[in-house]
Amino acid sequence: MDSKKSFDVNKMLTSLRKLGEEILPDIIGWRRKLHSVPELKMDTPKTEAMIVEFLKEIGVTDIRFGIGGHGICALIEGELPGKCLAIRADCDGLPIKEETGLPFAATNGNMHACGHDAHTAMALGAAKLLMANRHMLKGSVKLIFQPYEEGDGGARLMIENGVLENPTVDAIIALHNHCTPDTDYVSGDILAISEPVSASIYSYEAIFSGTPSHICHSEKAVNPIHTACDAVSQIARLPVTKETVNAVTVINGGVRNNIIPEYCTIAGSIRAFDASIHKKMCDDVLGIITSTANKAGAEVKVNTTIDLMGTEIDRDLFNGFCEVIGELYPERGCVRLKSRDMIGEDFARYANLVPAMYFMLHTKPQGECYPLHHPKFDVNEAVLHKGSAAFAAFALMWQK
Repeated sequence: MDSKKSFDVNKMLTSLRKLGEEILPDIIGWRRKLHSVPELKMDTPKTEAMIVEFLKEIGVTDIRFGIGGHGICALIEGELPGKCLAIRADCDGLPIKEETGLPFAATNGNMHACGHDAHTAMALGAAKLLMANRHMLKGSVKLIFQPYEEGDGGARLMIENGVLENPTVDAIIALHNHCTPDTDYVSGDILAISEPVSASIYSYEAIFSGTPSHICHSEKAVNPIHTACDAVSQIARLPVTKETVNAVTVINGGVRNNIIPEYCTIAGSIRAFDASIHKKMCDDVLGIITSTANKAGAEVKVNTTIDLMGTEIDRDLFNGFCEVIGELYPERGCVRLKSRDMIGEDFARYANLVPAMYFMLHTKPQGECYPLHHPKFDVNEAVLHKGSAAFAAFALMWQK
């Protein structure tokens, strides 16, 4: 990088950082309005209307909505030729009754307990920063506001409805808020790791069917509860590590103490960061379920409820992102994420199709830090501008 280019980049990043801080009240305002009306799955009409309104206020005019339900896609065209980068923000809530006591708390029985309101507000902030810097933007930035991340439905539907096309997305980036009492992180730290940031997940329901009877004629019956319990016991004995999960979480069968029922259902989830280990674990569990039913003379039907790969990080995008953040926030730079939770993230569906980058913003609030999906979960709004600036800086600099 020659001295003139270095000066121009430094000047641009300093300006971007300053502007990000200046628009923080907007970001907080968007977040609070979204926080007050959390909606579920793809049924997010109020959220959709708000986002479209905010985009128009920012000055974005190329907006598509109603994608796969209430998904939104907005395009910002730069004044220089180049490729298309997508910024994805999830925007659905959870069926959790909020207990934060915030003046803008939701009252509809749902809650933004995973911080998707903040993700969306930061993406809107990035849009405002990019609109102010279109003269330096190469190609275009496509903003994807996706409902139904909770449950693995939204990304699939939006991809099926062409969100990665017209123009074709060449790379995609997303973030998630991060909250832990770990003192090695400072609120506002930008965290990243080159390994997969979410686990491969297979969730299933297995319905065992036997031969019902009165309990006094149990010798003539095939008890599906006994069969299911046998399978559960074998599954529980399979080895697991710190980077794998294998748990049966539901068992349901029977109606009375003197009736051997016809059906018993179990459900569970298998998770691992390593795809080959995940496949073996799935094969082992499904093998146990099938062989146990066969041995008992029962039948079993297995329904897949989630089948999601882990989120793979593109190494070139990762290196480029860390370089950009190091220049944007040199006092901390890009902090390595020390440990990974085995979360599911349907951003993996995009990452399976185009090069992807995923980072986290440490948003630990003052006071007690509640985990994701907790009815008292909250974020530190004062640092949200950093997510917006990180998005915008990367969009302006990822193409050499």
